[in-house]
Amino acid sequence: MSSHAVLRVRLIAIGVCAMIGVAGAPSTMAATPPSPYVTRAGATLNLGGAPFRFTGLNIYNANSTGSCWYDMVSGSTLSDSLTAIGPGKEAMRAWFFQSLATRNGVRDWTAFDQTLAVARSRGVKVIVTLGNQWGDCETGGYRNDQWYAGAFLTRRDPGMPLSYAAWVAQVVTRYRNEPAILDWQLINETEVKSTRDGASCSVNAARTLKNFAGVMSLVVKAIDRNHLVSIGTMGGGQCGAQGAEYQSLYSLPTLDLCEFHDYQADAAMPGDQFNGLQVRLEQCRVLNKPLMVDEVGIRPSDVGGTYDARAAMFSAKFAAQFAAGVVGELAWAWNNDFSTPADYDIGPGDPALVTLAAY
Repeated sequence: MSSHAVLRVRLIAIGVCAMIGVAGAPSTMAATPPSPYVTRAGATLNLGGAPFRFTGLNIYNANSTGSCWYDMVSGSTLSDSLTAIGPGKEAMRAWFFQSLATRNGVRDWTAFDQTLAVARSRGVKVIVTLGNQWGDCETGGYRNDQWYAGAFLTRRDPGMPLSYAAWVAQVVTRYRNEPAILDWQLINETEVKSTRDGASCSVNAARTLKNFAGVMSLVVKAIDRNHLVSIGTMGGGQCGAQGAEYQSLYSLPTLDLCEFHDYQADAAMPGDQFNGLQVRLEQCRVLNKPLMVDEVGIRPSDVGGTYDARAAMFSAKFAAQFAAGVVGELAWAWNNDFSTPADYDIGPGDPALVTLAAY
């Protein structure tokens, strides 16, 4: 990004902060180790003064009262799930969308407070995902190129009290001192196209995505000096982050973590020579930033039809990817009731849980 473009992004972010009432991060006292927050040291993560490497699961509906898959807020469902998962859960990833903190147009933090309290009590770090590319579990639908080009600043989704930018500022302000949070993730599976089913990327997709990421990551950093920030790419060559565009995007100094999603059942190291995981690791190594695989999913039906075969493939992936430099692996996805042979769900007693614990 040119110096003029960097200045433009900074000025926009300052304007956004002023527009949504962000005065800047609070003054901080001298740090007293060990810090309760996950921090970055070059291409590694640290926690409590020691290197931090994690496994766990996506529990994306942790804040759902029934509107986003099944209810996990009532009773002790989340705590019981963490017990059932066992020791392979240093981290989890969950949706913290505005729709999941809104009841009849009014803000309700009950679910978020409970999820973070349960995670904190169990020593689990949470990747907090603040929006969804696809519209699922939200009210605004697919996020198109116009949204990324500027509508995220002011447009409110149906029934929501705030725009996306204002929502991010609000939720980050509320939880900026929460030690259970590992990372603020701006969007789940971001890409820049005119329509969900469009065959081609939007013109200037890479520049549009980088400007969005630059503005919003600066907004987060202006409020919160404790937590890491990531954008939420799939990493496999989606619009705005194809080939070398991925490295350019993650060169933003306000992005701390690179990301990749792996749903290739027949390879320990997924992807090709242009957008594969090995390429992404090399790009992030140049940037001296860590990379996490925050979604890795395998259907038993794609690896012989048994849960044991899936667990073995997870093990092959984890061994190869951790050896290559990945800092975290989160399987997709927890199902509190049962595993499913023709889908990605992982439930109580699944052999995959033993594999997670082994790493």
